[in-house]
Amino acid sequence: MKKMKIAAFGVFDILHSGHVKFLEECKKLAKNSKLIVVIARDSVVAREKGRRPIIPEEERRYMVQSLKPVDEAILGNEDSDKLKIVEEIKPDVIALGYDQEWDEKELEEELRKRGLRVKVIRLKKYGKSKSSKIRKRINI
Repeated sequence: MKKMKIAAFGVFDILHSGHVKFLEECKKLAKNSKLIVVIARDSVVAREKGRRPIIPEEERRYMVQSLKPVDEAILGNEDSDKLKIVEEIKPDVIALGYDQEWDEKELEEELRKRGLRVKVIRLKKYGKSKSSKIRKRINI
């Protein structure tokens, strides 16, 4: 039986319990699954959020890779086509976090245009932790 590929995306800059719970829930989306987590590159975070991450990309990738539910953690692409990495890994499912800006149906449609049949699922918020709140509390 083929393992179902589930893809999740994020910066994971200040890793907290909400991230871990999100990844645990991603892994539960299919019984026989491989969870691939795509970590945003430093340059992409700087371009899109106007600030560089606190933790460098390779360290963030290493920390996420070490989490129990994660089968593979990879760095995303640096160019502006965010879906190129999806074309490369060809997941069966994309799990979106509660705060990720994609619209599920629009994303599925865009991927269909690229020849991919991917189910997009929006997960809820887990816990009260939020990286931006942590950053504010420690004044960074």
